[in-house]
Amino acid sequence: MCTSFAVYHQEKAVYGMNFDTDDIDLKLKISSYNDMNLFYFSALLENKYRDIAYFNSEGLFILTQAVEYGPGFKASCDENNWFAFDIFDEALKKTRKAFEFFEILNKRVISYPRNPLFPALGLHTMIADKTGDAFILEEGNGTNIISPVRNDFIVMTNFPNGKFEETKYNEVYGLGADRYICAYEYIRNNIHSFGINEAFEILNKTSQKNTLCTIVYEPIKNEIYISFKKDLSKKWKISVTDKTIQSMDGFLSNNKIQLTNDEVLVNDLISLYK
Repeated sequence: MCTSFAVYHQEKAVYGMNFDTDDIDLKLKISSYNDMNLFYFSALLENKYRDIAYFNSEGLFILTQAVEYGPGFKASCDENNWFAFDIFDEALKKTRKAFEFFEILNKRVISYPRNPLFPALGLHTMIADKTGDAFILEEGNGTNIISPVRNDFIVMTNFPNGKFEETKYNEVYGLGADRYICAYEYIRNNIHSFGINEAFEILNKTSQKNTLCTIVYEPIKNEIYISFKKDLSKKWKISVTDKTIQSMDGFLSNNKIQLTNDEVLVNDLISLYK
């Protein structure tokens, strides 16, 4: 169960996410496509690394996390359908703005993989860009459900945002509603001075016992700050432009690694800096 957000103030944009799940292997990757660099945050699921979050060097952010649609929900996909992630990867490589995503989607109805053992659980996705445009994409019964950004920020946890389009923020309910309300109120109260520190503060407030990774991305600078296993005292900085990872807060020295092989396993990264 995860928490994510995109916040916009003046010409500044900040994205953030907590990845909450069982202790599984994680991978970071930076690759290139045409004139862009692409960052992938992946997790080992079903014996294969699946991309959870994507950024490109033009500031496009795509993140997918769990959602509890509730009993009786009927999706338009089968449990093995990963076609949504093909669309996300294509959008990452070919678009720079959130609205351009719909050109990639065209008239297709989004479909996510489904675990038949947990039919009420599915996935939903946040798409955001550095200009202030963002939305949440969810499955409907034969249609796509779109929830656009409002009030210069957007928050996603684990209930379907589309279900509460006309609902006050503090009256939402469902899985992750408490984290949603917490994040919403903090952003609203601090939006005029919102930056990296405020982003980490939200993710600290909404972290859970099984939070494996915390990521904050400043798209204007193309810099990612990342911590693991709730240890926010230790942070790495990733330059999407330079393809480097550098130890920052909480380390004895600030060592920089060039991602010459494009990717690094998180367990190897943590072991290297013990």
